[in-house]
Amino acid sequence: MKESLVGGISARTVGLTLVAALGAAWLFALVAPYDVVADVDPTRASLGPSVAHWLGTDHLGRDVAWRLLLGSRAFVAPGLLTAVIAGVAGGVAGALAGWFGGPLAAGVRYGFTVGGSVPRFVFVLLAGAIFGPDPVVLAVATGVACAPAVGEAVIARLEELRRAEFVLALRGHGVPEARILLYHLLWVNARGLVARQVLQAFGFFLVVETTLSYLGGFGVQEPTPSWGNMLAFEFGIPDGNLYAWMAPAAAIWLGILGTALLGQDLGLREGARDGG
Repeated sequence: MKESLVGGISARTVGLTLVAALGAAWLFALVAPYDVVADVDPTRASLGPSVAHWLGTDHLGRDVAWRLLLGSRAFVAPGLLTAVIAGVAGGVAGALAGWFGGPLAAGVRYGFTVGGSVPRFVFVLLAGAIFGPDPVVLAVATGVACAPAVGEAVIARLEELRRAEFVLALRGHGVPEARILLYHLLWVNARGLVARQVLQAFGFFLVVETTLSYLGGFGVQEPTPSWGNMLAFEFGIPDGNLYAWMAPAAAIWLGILGTALLGQDLGLREGARDGG
């Protein structure tokens, strides 16, 4: 199987490393003994990196490294919720439509078409405006917006496989329909496809959350750190600490890169499976 390489290292290795680092940062942030308000100290404003402050401080004297770690809390858990909603809602609807076909498939696809006609980012903004900018609201809206892509992918895969010879053989041997669908089709033949789609949903929520936090109004608000509001808060400050905005910008880029590379690797593996 052909793998995409990054500097001689497989895309899968790079993606797994970046996503694992993101997960480790989030887990550490959950128990981190850091007070976002008490850390304000104007006497140490815009300091450069040092042993005491690995990435320096922002223009309020707050530790950039600590805030970068805590910023992962703004999107990791909500992003996982997004992935679960997109995977379950899209996967279940797509599985039923792809398995049974007929009017059910037509109705589900019509619903996906209607839902997908609204740009995902616009849909999330509308949900935030109506129900409030809470991260859970944004996560649910993003999951719903990403569900049609998951469902369409599952429908296409099941329509391709439901009349395959091995499915006919399983039916001939009396294997229950539910087992054929849930295990032999969804688990054995579509899990990589679904995993790739939910990774993309997670990455999209990372983009949504950091963008809204950067723009203000809908995202996480100061003093609670988010990579988006950290970037907005420090970018363009005269004589400021460059790491105070470069670190969150790099973190956003690396987070998106990690999910994209993992998704690409899964896509290559799916393509190799189909070709084999």
